[in-house]
Parts: sequence; C-alpha cells; structure tokens
Amino acid sequence: MHARFLLLSILIPAVAIAAMVPAVSADDGLPAFRLPKIFGDGIVLQQEKPITVWGWADPGATVAVTLTQGMAKGEQAVIDVYGEQDPAEPSEEYSVTAKYVETNPPKLEEKTLETKAGSDGRWKVEFPPAKASFTPTWIIATSGDETLVVQNVLIGEVWVCAGQSNMGWSNFNRKPREIDSADFPGLRYIAWHDSWYKPLDDVRNNIRWQECSPASAERFSAVPYLYGMYLHRCLKVPVGVINVARGGTLGQTWCMRDELDAIDNVLMNTVLKDYDTETAIWDNPAKVEQIMIEWEKECEAKRAEHEEKVKQAQAEGKPEPRLRLPKQPGDPRSGWSPPAGLFNATIMPIRQLGVRGVLYYQGENNNFMRWTRYESTFPKVPVSFRKAFGDESLPFGCISQPGWGTFGLDPEIATIAEGYAIVRDIQRRALADDPNGWMIATYPTGNSYIHPGEKQPVAEYASLWALANVYDKPYQWRGTKYREMVRKDGKLYLFFDVDPQVEEQFNPTDSSPAWLVLPCPYQGKAPIEGFIVAGEDRRWYPADARQTKLEGKHCIELSSDLIDEPVAARYGWANWPTGNLVGRERLPMPTFRTDDWPIVEGVNYTKEAEAAAKENLAKLKAEAEIQALDRKVRQKMIDLSRLETELQLRKLGTGMEGMVSSKLDRIETILTEMVEDEWLSRNINDKPELVERLDVIREAIDAAQSQVEALKQEQP
Repeated sequence: MHARFLLLSILIPAVAIAAMVPAVSADDGLPAFRLPKIFGDGIVLQQEKPITVWGWADPGATVAVTLTQGMAKGEQAVIDVYGEQDPAEPSEEYSVTAKYVETNPPKLEEKTLETKAGSDGRWKVEFPPAKASFTPTWIIATSGDETLVVQNVLIGEVWVCAGQSNMGWSNFNRKPREIDSADFPGLRYIAWHDSWYKPLDDVRNNIRWQECSPASAERFSAVPYLYGMYLHRCLKVPVGVINVARGGTLGQTWCMRDELDAIDNVLMNTVLKDYDTETAIWDNPAKVEQIMIEWEKECEAKRAEHEEKVKQAQAEGKPEPRLRLPKQPGDPRSGWSPPAGLFNATIMPIRQLGVRGVLYYQGENNNFMRWTRYESTFPKVPVSFRKAFGDESLPFGCISQPGWGTFGLDPEIATIAEGYAIVRDIQRRALADDPNGWMIATYPTGNSYIHPGEKQPVAEYASLWALANVYDKPYQWRGTKYREMVRKDGKLYLFFDVDPQVEEQFNPTDSSPAWLVLPCPYQGKAPIEGFIVAGEDRRWYPADARQTKLEGKHCIELSSDLIDEPVAARYGWANWPTGNLVGRERLPMPTFRTDDWPIVEGVNYTKEAEAAAKENLAKLKAEAEIQALDRKVRQKMIDLSRLETELQLRKLGTGMEGMVSSKLDRIETILTEMVEDEWLSRNINDKPELVERLDVIREAIDAAQSQVEALKQEQP
C-alpha cells in the first residue's frame, strides 16, 4: 500500500473490523427530518442571491419552511422546540457591548414555502433574494408534527475560506491588542475540516456559528477573521466567514473529482489510479479485515521481540527498551489530503448555500517536490468552486505565498527549484485572464518561519482586492502590473499597467512623474532589486534596473554587464524574493516572468519518480552553484576595475601613472595568490616551464613599476 495517502489518516481500531461497511453515510444516526448542519443558530445568509434552504425528511413527506423577521412568530417557534427558557440572571458587573443601530433597515417579507421530500428523502425550497440587515431572522421548518427552528439569523455577506495552515493559523502579530477590540457580533465565524473520498451530503463534524467577541475571536483563524473584520467594518453589513482550511494540504484536494479526472497527463492519472486502488481495498470489509489481521500479527511479533529484549536488558542491568509497534493502517478514504478529499467533505455538503466568493490560501505544500502536479491541479481549483456553487463568475481571491527560506539566494540556484516561486508563477498564470480572480501578492510579509506572524497585511491586501473588485469601492488594491517587454540595444525595457484606481484618480500620461506610473522601491530612492535576466542560453544573472523612458513612455530598463543580448526577465523569483517594488500605498508588485521556458520537474508520486527528480535537481543545482561562483568572479573583476578608475580620478593630481601603478599592483597581487594558495602552488611547482614564465612576468612587473615611479618623479 502507498503510505503517502495514509499519513495522518483516521485510524480504524481492530475491534471495529466486524462493523465496517463499504461506505460511511453522513445520515447515520440522524433524525429523518432535519436541516443540514451549516444551518445552525447564528448563520449568515448571503444577501441579493436566492436563499436556498434544504434538508431531509421521510420520503414523500410535506415540508413547510418559513423565513421571517417577525419576533413573535420566531420566539414562539423557539419555545415550541425548546420549551420556555428561564431568563438569565442579570450581572452586577460593569460591561460594554457593541450594538448596531440601523436607520430604515430593509424589511424582509415573510414567506412560507411548501414542498415534498423526494423518494430519497431530500427536499429544497428557494426564497427570493433579500437585502442585508442586522434585524434578527428565523428559519422555521415543519413536517407533520415536527418543527425545526434556526434563530439569530442575519443576512449579509458570506465568504468561504479554504487552503492550508497559513489560512488556518490562529496566531498573528499584535493579536492581544486586536482581539481585545474584537467586539463585532455581526461578524460570524464557523470552521471545520474533514476529508472523504466521495462527495458528502452533509457535514460530518459537530459545527456551530460563533459571534465575534474578544472571547471567541481568540480561537478564530487569523486571516479569515481579519479579512471578515475588514469587510464588516467597511461594508457595514453582517459578514459570515466559513473556514474549511486544513494544514498541509495539496491543491489536488481542493478540486472536484470530475475536474481531476479531466486532466490529461501521466502524473495525475497515476496519482488518481493509485488512490482509487487503495480506496477500493478499504471498501471491501474482507480485505480490510485481512489488513488488520496482518497488522495484529506484526504487532504480536514486535511484542514477543520486545519481551526478549527486556529480559536481555534486565540481565545486563540496562534500561528497558521502549515497545515500538508498527503503525496501525489508516483508512485512505479519509486521508489528510487525497485527491478531491477536502472538497468532497467540506464544500460539497454546503454547495447549495449562497456565498459571495472564495478566499484561497494554499500552495506551500506543493513547494516540496509537488509543483509539477500543481501546474495541472491549481487551475482546476477556481473552476471546482464555481461549479459547486453554480456561479461561473464567483469571485476567487488567491493569496500567494509569503517569503520563506533563504533570503538573497543566487538566481542560478533559485531558478532551478525554488518551489514557492514556481507555485506563485502557476497561480499568476492561471488567474491572469480571469475577470473574477486574482493572485494577491504577499511575499514581503514572510520571514524564515513557514508560518509568518504578519497576517494583518495579508488580510488587508485580500480585503482591498474584494472591496475594489467585488464591491466596487474606490480603493487602490494592487501593485503595478507587468504588461509587456521590448528588447533593444542589449537591454530589456519593461512596461507596466497602473492600479485602476490610480488610472481613474490621476489619469496619468507620458508626462506624469515616474513614481505615479511605475513600481518604485518601498525604501524611496533606493536601487531597484529583485530582477534577473537571461540570454538565449537561459543562464540567469542579477539585473541592473532603473526607471527610464523609451520612445517617450515610462518603463524600467534592465541590463547586465555579463550578458550582451538578454532575452528574458523575471521578478521576485525565489522562495523569499529580494524584490522591493511596490505600487501606490505600498502594495507589492506581483512576481512574474516574461519567458515561457519549461520549469524543472518536481514530482514525488512514486518513490522511483521522486528519486529521479531529486537526482536531476541535485545535478542541476551543482551546475548552478558553479555558474554562480563564475558569475560572481567575473562581476567582481568588472566592479573592481570601475572602482579602481573612480578612486584614481578622485585623487587630485593623480594621472595616468597612478592608474597604471594600481593595475600593476593588482597583477602582482594575483601572482602572490598563486604562491600563497597551497594547492595551486604545489601544482605549479610541478611544472618548471610555468614557474619560469611566472618569474619572467614578475620581473616585467617590477620593471614596469620602476618606470612608473620614475615618471612620477619627473612630474612637476
């Protein structure tokens, strides 16, 4: 069996073997008449979209659903279901609670819709769209003599947050201060994560909506909470955040299985085939029983072996060894990040719910020898969410990875296998022409920790994207965007589009100052950093960059002392980019590349494929290290000559003699290095003819130095 799909799986105890069934149903042990678990007290319903309420009942049963803001009817329904509740004892402690005061709130027309459950027990009703409001709303469903009620419902904006640990991480810088002020009862949060090999009808976890308060927000994930908070405060409507992120997940788990099946390449076909083979085994109780029997045999053998080791240790007066049993086989059907697994268990159960958009923060785990599959799977992620929620224009904001790893890595090495750079590039290209999608650049928020604490800027950048693009707010929401490149006279000229709000507010022209229309270093008049260039040989070098004009149009000029004819450029291409360019309001310019050259393969879907990929990467990295050293030496020689010239020109009264003397000193230094380098001098001494030639050169240098000194003496 392939252990990669068993990692962190739900373990199945041996005593449960006899009770195993081919599939797990979300309906087991639940009442026949029920609502889906997402419809809990405190839910936020999406405004200005049809409100769908669904559930289950006995086949053919009549179901009536009422959506009302009538307090008397709502409170009576609560009493009918839960009985009279004793009023809470008033507290004598001083406290302050934030409340919302609405002026002329929109009125929700009370409606009751009837339907019948189908032969499979499913039923559904659809209410017309409603306006956002803080007015308490109730959902009351009845069937026969049974009543279900959902209370404390609000109507506003609903966002789904998905991804991995940086979306699920709760800690962030300055959290104590922010949490103490997190008094927003109109901001609601619900979170869970789960995985299953087939689409589920309902959520399997016990979940509940929570109002945002200093007590509850302490447990909220950082980015979803901060993102929702920014939207809530700006839009002044209720906001519901649904967070289904799970740490360590791959892009493949956030896709519909149908979309994965449509990928036509050997890698993904192999991954899916292997996974189907594993899950088929665990759909067969007899095979599962045999697996567990074999595991128990291995455990018994280990216990017997351990007993002998204990006896030997006691006889020798040594400490007793620990008993280490073989890992219990896990059910791959509910693995940690299998193909479509998280999508099946978290998105499919709520696909009928109205939502405004999706905020996605994932990609770190595809950095580790999995970026080749990401080329195929990530483009399927926004497609899958839009198909599930039945909205082809559903907004999809993708937060790209923060900087992480080694800062300032040589470009020769960074362009070989810096997975973060590749992942960012895949995300950028996949969303480049998506009118409702965007890659949100966050690399300046990184540090040497894979979970950086700077989550507020991440949420701020994401909220600016949503507020400007989804809600038409006049905010600057992105850095300057690369548009095109021109090659001319051994240099590259890059042209950019400005933030749409800059375009609208300032109407920039060719005569506008460069800082208005071009990306600029966030340190002010600092040198531009982060660009690399390559020639036809596809060997990369750091680029000298400056703002300039070409044919009267603002652009950034790129060049290198070491390339006569550069043909391609990249910006921010590293796990932790050195790029320092920002647009207006210090919004980072997204990383990009002008080339479409193939990316080196990073795969681990089988041990053989992983070994071959690692061997190839190690070879390429070794070559890159040599190229980096060669480039540094050549660049230093050029830089030294320039510095030498500048030094002599700055020395008042120094003429040609000073320059010649300086260069002769450099040659003499090189000759001295040949003597002082133990390895080099030993090899040179084995070649008498070479030693003789070097002696001649040294004598010539001494003679030349004497002539220079004589010329200096002749100067008045």
